[in-house]
Amino acid sequence: MNNSEAKSAIFASIRQNLAASLPFDAAHHAHHAPKDSTFTTPVLPELSTENLIENFRKNLESVGGNFSIVYDESEAAEILLMMIGEKKARKIAVSDSPLVEKIVGFLKMDAEFIENASADRLFECDLGITGAQWAIAETGTLVLESESERHRLASLVPPVHVCILEAGQIRQTLGEILELVQQSLSRTITFITGASRTSDIELTLAIGVHGPGELIVILIDKTEEAEN
Repeated sequence: MNNSEAKSAIFASIRQNLAASLPFDAAHHAHHAPKDSTFTTPVLPELSTENLIENFRKNLESVGGNFSIVYDESEAAEILLMMIGEKKARKIAVSDSPLVEKIVGFLKMDAEFIENASADRLFECDLGITGAQWAIAETGTLVLESESERHRLASLVPPVHVCILEAGQIRQTLGEILELVQQSLSRTITFITGASRTSDIELTLAIGVHGPGELIVILIDKTEEAEN
C-alpha cells in the first residue's frame, strides 16, 4: 500500500467511526444538555492572600520545591545570603529583574554575580537567581515572561534556581494566569513546576538532568508586614 492509499484508508476509517458514533453523541447531548442553553463561566470564590500563599507553598513543596517567606527585601537578602553560603556558590547568574537587582544589591560577599551570562558562563555557574511575574497556587508553578524577565536562562541552566516572588503575583488557577498574560503577550513564557525531572531512561526518575536539580522560592509578603 502506497502513501496515498494509506491516507485514504485512514480517512475512510475516521469517517466510518464518526458516522457510527452519531446516535450516541445525539443521545449524550440530549441527556446532558442544560434546560437553559445559556452558558455562564463559573465564578470561583476569591481566596485571601494568606490562602493563596498556603496553597502555593503546599503544592510547591509537593513537587520538591523549597519555600521561605519574608516580609521585605532586606529579609529576602538575608535568606539569599544564607542559601548562597549553604550551597558554597561562587559564580551566580542573575536575571535582569529589578527586584532581583535590588535584593542582590544588599549582599556583601566575595561570590561573582554575573548578569546577562553567555551560554558558556551559565554552565560554570553554581546558582541562578530570577524573579517571576506570576505564580499558580494550585500547581506550585512559577511563570516567567520574556518581556519582563529577559535572562530566563538563569532559571534553566545552573544546578540550583532561586526565585524571588512577591505575594501579590500569586493566582489560584492556570486559567487566571492565561487571561493575565494575554493582555500583554510576551514572545516566550516559561512555566516552572519544581526541579527538572525526567523518566526517559528505563522509566527511572532522574532529577536535574535537563535543568536545575533544586528549586528555592523566597516569597516576599508585604501585606503581613503592613498588618503588623
